[in-house]
Amino acid sequence: MKFVKSVFKWTGIVFCVLIAIGAVIRALQTPEERAAFDAEQAQQKAQRAEERRKAEIAEREAEAARREAKIAAERQAIADMPLISAHTLASAYHENTVAADAQFKGKRFKVTGVVTDINTDFMGDPYLVLRGGINQFMEPKFEFDKSDLESLANLKKGHKVVLLCTGRGDVAKIPVSDDCSLL
Repeated sequence: MKFVKSVFKWTGIVFCVLIAIGAVIRALQTPEERAAFDAEQAQQKAQRAEERRKAEIAEREAEAARREAKIAAERQAIADMPLISAHTLASAYHENTVAADAQFKGKRFKVTGVVTDINTDFMGDPYLVLRGGINQFMEPKFEFDKSDLESLANLKKGHKVVLLCTGRGDVAKIPVSDDCSLL
């Protein structure tokens, strides 16, 4: 313990001596030397600030490039997805629910069809029904987020649409998809 106190004591003494030496050197400088030193310090500070600014700009540009690359990859993935018809989806569930679930449930896909109904459920979430079911009571249902209300408000029955959705399975042989968006 005594050794530690001694180390702290000598460290403090050395630190104070260095501060005193710096103050004496600063006091012995001429006003021109002090002005030159201060100008050099200000220039170095400005250079560091400029380097930080450039690094921040480079980081923002790199982040923007990463976002653009991600968006381009997502667009390409969507473009590469096969486009199925609402009728194909409904037929798959009518013929074999297990096989249709394996093909569509939990997976993203593009689907096209003609709008037969534009509505909201009991929670106020919008959905579309597309023509293509085995009968008028078994047409496939496509659910959207409330944030899509405005774009769905512009649709009319009879419009042909292309959707990007995630399959959710079926309810009594009626295919249901959610997380849909208009393409």
